[in-house]
Order: sequence, then C-alpha cells, then structure tokens
Amino acid sequence: MNQPDLPAGIMPDYRRQIPEDLLARRGSWVWHEILQPGVIRHVAVDGSAILTVRVLLPPNGLLSASTLRLFASWIRVYALTGRRTSRQGFEFVGVRPEKLTEFLGKLRDAGFPPGGTGRSLHQVKCCTSFIHCQNAAVDAPSIAKAIADHFYGEFFQNDLPAPLKISVGGCPNQCGGGIEADIGIMGLYESVPEVDIEKFLAANIDIGLLVSWCPTGAIRTKTTPKGTLALIDRERCVRCTSCVQVAPEGIRLQKKSYVAIAVGGHGGNGARGPEMAAVVFPRVPARPVEYGAILKRVAGIIDCWHREGLPGERLAAFIERIGWGRFLQKIGADTVEELGEKRPPYNNFRRDLHFRY
Repeated sequence: MNQPDLPAGIMPDYRRQIPEDLLARRGSWVWHEILQPGVIRHVAVDGSAILTVRVLLPPNGLLSASTLRLFASWIRVYALTGRRTSRQGFEFVGVRPEKLTEFLGKLRDAGFPPGGTGRSLHQVKCCTSFIHCQNAAVDAPSIAKAIADHFYGEFFQNDLPAPLKISVGGCPNQCGGGIEADIGIMGLYESVPEVDIEKFLAANIDIGLLVSWCPTGAIRTKTTPKGTLALIDRERCVRCTSCVQVAPEGIRLQKKSYVAIAVGGHGGNGARGPEMAAVVFPRVPARPVEYGAILKRVAGIIDCWHREGLPGERLAAFIERIGWGRFLQKIGADTVEELGEKRPPYNNFRRDLHFRY
C-alpha cells in the first residue's frame, strides 16, 4: 500500500480501508454514467472502469448485524468493497462485470433492489428521530418509509427532469437534512416551551449553560429576589427543545406537533451553490402511520415538476423559471409572504443549512 502522505492522527487512515485496485486510481476519475437503475460505470483517465451497484436501504440506513454480514459475504464474491452513501443507501464498489447479472438477481431476491440513481427518486433520507433522539417532534423514519413506499416506482423509472432528493427531519434542528433537499419534510412542535417559574427556581439550573445552548438567542435572563429566571422570546424561538434538554425540571413543552413541507433546497456545491429550501406548506398534520396529508402534497409537487420541468432542471431551478406565484398556485399552496424574496441569487455555507436564525 502507498506510504501515508498525511500526518498521523487519532482516526485510522481511511486509505487502509480501500482495496489496492481502487486506491491505485485515486484522483484519476473523469466520468461516470448510469447503465441501468442502480448500476453506475466509473471511468478513469487511463480508460479503465469499475462498476458500482447502489441499493436502497430501510429508512435511516439502519442495518442489523445479520444484514451487515450478508453484505460482507456479497462483497467477498462480487465486489472490491462497499460503502454507505451520504443519503443512507449502500453501494457495492468494483462489482465484477461477469457476475453483475447474477449479483443483481441476488439483491432483488433478498429485498435490496438496485436503484435511486440518475433522473429518479434517490434514497429517502431521514434522521433517527425517536429511535435514539430526545428532540424529535415527529417520527421521521416512519414518514420516510411511507414516502418511499408510496413513490416506490420512482426509484427505478429514470424519467424525471433531474435527480429528486427527499429528506425528513424530525425536529427544527434538521439533522435529517430537510432544509437542503429538493423536497424537505420538517417536524415542528406546535407550542413554544414554557417556563414553570417555581420549579425552575427550585432546580438551581445552570443559567449560563442554558443561555448558550439556545441556537437562536431566544433565552434571556431576569433577576428576581428568589434567583435568576429564564425568559423565552416567542418570536425568536424555533422550538428545537434544546432548553428542555438542559432544564427539564423547569421548562416543559406541549408535545403536539405537525410538519412543514419545503421545496427548492440543494446541498451540493455546483454552479448554483448550496441553497436552503423554502416552506410551501407550513402546517401539515402528521398522523402515523398513514400520513395521507403529507403524501398528497408531496405527490402534487412531484407531478407539477414532472409535467413541466425541462431536462436536467432541478426543482429549485424549475420554480425560479416559472415563478413562485405560479408554482404555489399549481400545487394548491397558499401564498407565503416570505417567499416573495426567497433568497439572494447565491447562498453559501455562511448561511447555516440548519433550520435556525
């Protein structure tokens, strides 16, 4: 293996996980093409190529030990290596061409269909939500599964104007990436956290930690004869529940919640740069496990773009071409005041892609 050219660090050298055949072509890739749904051919500068097969995973990319062992056994027989994608799918890299047809059959029989590449719906991404997060307002994985089941055929059709990425975040912190997706589903609490004055003062809470923990600066302090009290600015609060986690003894939150649906986000760094999505349906019921209200609105957005989008035109570019007013009318959304000037022509990471001020 090549000698390390980076200083030693705490984390293992990532190159030790890469097979020699793949490492030898590091930095030499010049092109890739979609041969069929889920099958990608990567071409290097010297004309050599490798095949990658991308498969769909359960919501949040959660895998059991038995599934990981199964994937490892397939890699030994059919591929060079494997990787979980940033959208929580899985790719088998360096699949042997002579075994491709056999391998695709194995994947389909086991319930891991190849797809989610090119001009299709890609893996629906979501946060962990209630699985092991204390901030969740809605159950993101179950919403992601409902969306993936409803639009299952779109993973394989490759007839959309451009790639379609849908992400689900269970709370305003947006770890699921809804604010930077073509279509984002964002869980929100209905109420602002409330301070129970007597319990708050009795709990001897670390005020400095509480104030610093709020991402929007919505918490202010007030000195009283009995001690220092926290006040929450309702206009600045985004209901992320960070304060509840720091001071559960003195701050409570009503658990009633809903989702907002946003469109036009983009996390990549192409010609347009990364962009934040804009909310078009600000208050949609999230009733497990059917989620009909969410599916109906998402379907309307996809159908409009599918019918009228130009080849290669991502959802954000389509909306800007036809105008926000016409788009909102076509999908049956009420006009939202702040969409008049959604954003400047270019956004970058100086504006945080999380759902915060």
